[in-house]
Amino acid sequence: MVRLIRLLACLAALALPTRAAESSSRHFVEPGELETVLSRVVAGDSLKLAPGIHRGPVTIDFPLRLEGSPGAILEGPGEGTVLTLTADGTTISGLTVRGSGADLARDEAVILIVEAEGVTVENCRVEARAFGIYLQAGGGHHISGNEVVGDTSLEVARRGNGIHLWKTEHNEVRDNRLVDVRDGVYLSFAHDNVIHQNRGTGLRYGIHYMFSERNTLTENRFAGCTGGIALMFSMRNRIENNETLDNRDFGILCQQIEHSFLEGNRVVGNGRGFYLENSATNRFLDNRLEANGVGVYLTAGSEQNVFAGNRFTGNLVHVFEDRAGANAFFNEGRGNFWSDYAGFDWNGDGVGETPYRLNTAASALMAQRPVARWFWMSPALALLDWWDARLPSQETDSFDPFPLVGRATPAERAVVESAVDEEALR
Repeated sequence: MVRLIRLLACLAALALPTRAAESSSRHFVEPGELETVLSRVVAGDSLKLAPGIHRGPVTIDFPLRLEGSPGAILEGPGEGTVLTLTADGTTISGLTVRGSGADLARDEAVILIVEAEGVTVENCRVEARAFGIYLQAGGGHHISGNEVVGDTSLEVARRGNGIHLWKTEHNEVRDNRLVDVRDGVYLSFAHDNVIHQNRGTGLRYGIHYMFSERNTLTENRFAGCTGGIALMFSMRNRIENNETLDNRDFGILCQQIEHSFLEGNRVVGNGRGFYLENSATNRFLDNRLEANGVGVYLTAGSEQNVFAGNRFTGNLVHVFEDRAGANAFFNEGRGNFWSDYAGFDWNGDGVGETPYRLNTAASALMAQRPVARWFWMSPALALLDWWDARLPSQETDSFDPFPLVGRATPAERAVVESAVDEEALR
């Protein structure tokens, strides 16, 4: 009797539909088979694409793992979106994806994640004409180890962003390489995200976000862009240990940014290092500003910001204030290091005995008229500074009352020596 029951159970199992029997199985997909395989797999299955070109567009609306072998390419028809993901928990890895449309108004993208949770896109090459990887609503996604490359045949304004986040939260965007797209990582109404160790070049802005809060940007590196990191209309963000190098307009832009921390960043060789416009109550701590045209540019009522522990080395102008409010260049008896500070530390406590004056007539001239840099260290500007120092101080003058002193590192000495070089100050 027991044997009969077992036999009937086995026969019943064999009679189940093929789709259920294949649950959580692995499929090897040759070019031309993808559409057919997707029609019969079930949630939890894994698909491994063989080398070659697999035709899109493809929509995945149940969770599975789609993995590419070396040389596997998912290619769209040159219009619309190539790969659309709408299911929670889907993973895409190791694929080259290309062949989207180029219509930004229709949100055409190479990979589009729509109202899903917990999607992973990792170690893919994304060749973008419009948007590269677009996260639309939902959240909790992991976007890591990807290379997103833009189409240089299009003008920069017509290219899409490399990784675009819109109304999505709690995502991790980590260790991606972004080249020749419009903005590397763009956030709009996107909160509580971690943007970590991404790098890019040939971009408009490396990171650009608006109306986004409580994001953490750490250890990203952007070089050779129009601007490094552009933060707009946002608050309560942490910008820590990033590098912005040789960007034409600015290293880090703060436009109407409030209650944010910018700490430990290295900002080198940019037109302006930190550019603050109408930004207030932020903390700039222990940053390195080296060989920028202007180290910190404050304008449009920026006020109540605190700068302490920063190292200003070899900037053409360390700080320039234009219609700014009151800002503090010290915190709890600790100021900043200024490479041209001429005072002394008599008691050996690491703080200079005389204040450092931020704004002089010569620095104002060079900040407002960059061509004047050709006369830097000339007798004319030396005389202007000498005369300015003997005039009564204006109430609007800013000082660092606790300038930090200490021996410059070899790298800092090299920056000072090369600060007049045209390439370093472009």
